[in-house]
Amino acid sequence: MTIAIYSTNSNVYEGDDFEVRTFPLNATRWQNLALSHPEHKFIIVTQMPGMFLLDISGNDLSHKADNIEYVLCNAVAEKIIELKPDIAIAATFWVTPYDWLGIQDGMVADILQKAGIKTICHPLNTSLICFDKFRTHEQLSRLGMNMDNTMHIPYAVYVHHELYWCERSHRELSTNVYKDYVLSQIRDMHYPVVIKDTVGLSSYGMEVAVSYKQAVHYLNLGRTNSDRLVEEYIDGIPFGTEIYGCNGKYEVMPPCMFSVNRYGITSPKQSIKLGPVTSEKYRVSVLKEALAQLACKMDFSGVAQVDLIFKDGKWYIIEINPRLSGMSETYAAALGLSVPDILYAIATGKEIDSSSMKCVCNIKLPLLTEEQLNMLHHEKAVLYLHQLKNLAAKQEREKGYCEAVIGGADTMESLALSLDAFASRHSDMVETAFVQMAQEMIKSCNTIKLWK
Repeated sequence: MTIAIYSTNSNVYEGDDFEVRTFPLNATRWQNLALSHPEHKFIIVTQMPGMFLLDISGNDLSHKADNIEYVLCNAVAEKIIELKPDIAIAATFWVTPYDWLGIQDGMVADILQKAGIKTICHPLNTSLICFDKFRTHEQLSRLGMNMDNTMHIPYAVYVHHELYWCERSHRELSTNVYKDYVLSQIRDMHYPVVIKDTVGLSSYGMEVAVSYKQAVHYLNLGRTNSDRLVEEYIDGIPFGTEIYGCNGKYEVMPPCMFSVNRYGITSPKQSIKLGPVTSEKYRVSVLKEALAQLACKMDFSGVAQVDLIFKDGKWYIIEINPRLSGMSETYAAALGLSVPDILYAIATGKEIDSSSMKCVCNIKLPLLTEEQLNMLHHEKAVLYLHQLKNLAAKQEREKGYCEAVIGGADTMESLALSLDAFASRHSDMVETAFVQMAQEMIKSCNTIKLWK
């Protein structure tokens, strides 16, 4: 069987500005998959940077592997049709400022399916709903969230930017009725609230307002120039999970716990991920059943990531991302697999068994030298290592990040010991604050009060 793995990109890739290092190499992982399945041919069709598929440092590609063909092109759909695979699966990733590649990969899938090629990719309508946070909110409401004691969504008010400022272009207006309505709804919300772009990537540009006055001030700022969602802040414990599968058959991963920054928001470049969390103190079985039903209703096909909050025995859905995510490598490491293994399993209908997952922690490190990266790569406790360095960055916070997935332990207690030992051996590379936060998270897995 010939299996095509594809992804697209809507952004100009400035390869000379970025230095990317990943251990183990993507090429090694794809080669291992191919060697394990010599009966198949694997074709990777992608656009730069080919996240999760290629190894890139600047414009240099390191992707030689037996039994695999690599094709870099702009006309992804046309090329796959030319190659005539038996099945194609999307390996969708993310870009800034708009997290919309799921839609683009979905359009490719439509073309492939019309050409008679079986394709695993989220339907276009599903990707569009997940792309727009307001549409997601509406869809979850239609599907019955908040109707029982299983899953919930925070109360939110949608702010249409053009209507909010419509008096600017219509001098005949003496009153902006839409703005009066929106502000009346926001005034009655419980504070604090989170104000976010409806189509932006993750939590980038998100603001927390602790009062009605502060919320209005933010909406009236000149730099607030697009639609916004004003959502009541749920001050619970942030989690995330991924869902794998298609055609009504899904595996929902036990959730991972996230750390938050000083504003109470999960920051993609600083967040610690810890899991899997399996304790019924968190009603994990209820969560997994509810998300499996959601996957069926939304017809997920491939990989989907869900952001969650747990508070007072209740689960809240915050966001759905129909793509691979910042959690994908963490889950792969916990499963004893690689992202290529996961994509292969979904494409071939192979079961992904989450019952024997190991405990892992995804922790952020300062930018490291090549020598330091190679040293950590040979650490038994380091299951995955990824560093992105922006060579053109002028501000410190934009220079990049390094993340390491540490663990492989059978219990959270063993993970805590492994993390301490790792930090002790590499005190020059590990920030104490991140280790302390990770240890507090491990402890909280066992100390949370039972829900009522």
